[in-house]
Amino acid sequence: MLRDHHAYGSLTVKAIITKSSNIGAAKVGLRLGAPRLHAYMQRFGFGARSRISLPGEVRGTVHPLKKWNKLSITRVPMGHEVAATPLQMAMMMSAIANGGKLMRPMVMDHLENDRGRVVVQYHPEPVRQVVSPEAARAITEALKTVPQPGGTAKRAALQYYTVAGKTGTAQKAGRGGYLPGKYYASFVGFFPADAPALCILVSMDEPKGDYYGGLTAAPVFKAIAERTAAYLGLKPDLVQQGSIVSGNRPQPR
Repeated sequence: MLRDHHAYGSLTVKAIITKSSNIGAAKVGLRLGAPRLHAYMQRFGFGARSRISLPGEVRGTVHPLKKWNKLSITRVPMGHEVAATPLQMAMMMSAIANGGKLMRPMVMDHLENDRGRVVVQYHPEPVRQVVSPEAARAITEALKTVPQPGGTAKRAALQYYTVAGKTGTAQKAGRGGYLPGKYYASFVGFFPADAPALCILVSMDEPKGDYYGGLTAAPVFKAIAERTAAYLGLKPDLVQQGSIVSGNRPQPR
């Protein structure tokens, strides 16, 4: 039987994301159907190397459709039967921030010689358009509710920036079943939500005590985000009281 952390009644798709509902995710998966769900997973880059210029990258795990069982369509949407790298998770969230466009990850912007002259300039490389810009905006609106009251990551909310993100909490699997008391927790998000400049992923392997992503990884995301935004001098899209500041559009970095 599928269960949620709390018992919910009827939920909209946005509320399914807000509450991180396993049952709701399963129902969305059933509406999509296995072929479409599997295709979108591949289009977002799961189960494939990203071609980042670093050694040791693995593909992760996305089983072919022929190996799915009768429960897969309700388990895969909540993260079961799938193994993803942190880089793949960050790429997926960045694709939403980029209007549905998946980008190849870059390690550096350019190379300079000893005189400070640029000898190699790297350029952003789109991989594919995964979803439409309209769909990406709708997903962003849902993700903006996660750090808000009623969401699973209130501790990720920033004072001066609107955050869009998602928590993750998974019990670790071992031979013969799940490992008792062993969890993997994460939070991945971008901000300012409507004019994204930064995407940050925080993942924790076997956090001690509380193990939910919203309680462990979300506060670390907040601490990193606050310091990084100050270092880069990003203009806020919120004032302290919570009203929107008009005309501030930070440039992607």
